[in-house]
Amino acid sequence: MTIGSKKTPVTAPNNVNANSTMSDVIGNKDDANLAGPGSDSLYGIAGFMAYYHVHSPAKVYPNLANPVNVVAGVGAWTFGAYTEIVPENGITEAFDIHWVHTSEISAVDNYQLELYSGTVGNEVLIGSIAFSRDSNQVQTASQPIQIPPQPANTRITARLASGTGSDNVDIKFYYHEYPA
Repeated sequence: MTIGSKKTPVTAPNNVNANSTMSDVIGNKDDANLAGPGSDSLYGIAGFMAYYHVHSPAKVYPNLANPVNVVAGVGAWTFGAYTEIVPENGITEAFDIHWVHTSEISAVDNYQLELYSGTVGNEVLIGSIAFSRDSNQVQTASQPIQIPPQPANTRITARLASGTGSDNVDIKFYYHEYPA
């Protein structure tokens, strides 16, 4: 083979089910319709996730309601109790969260907020943010967060810790769904 020469790519026919070559798995299935999680190839799955990730509308939780207040533990950098943000069956489509909006931060301090998914006693950490309130009382901001996509009907809770303890914050979040 000469350096710099091009090889003709090996491609499988559309909808081949053998999955014996890389091209069988990555592409060449009839996945132009964004078949989604049931797709036979990585191309179809990635296309589905990218399409719905980019194009589904952003939503707010809790919607048309007051934010949820989360309280830090008593000691410095001690997490408080789990506070339910989204009850089980509260969001009925698969979803993920991109922003946590903090407001009414109780004191000049540094904070860490963690989000969890799961039933009572089975909470699993899915993401965390750090934020602060300064002496000018700047206290409202939206913090970016990336969490794994969550199945429909997932319960979401939060816990807060602060540099001095016993502080609290109100939160809402911005999310989007992956319609079935």
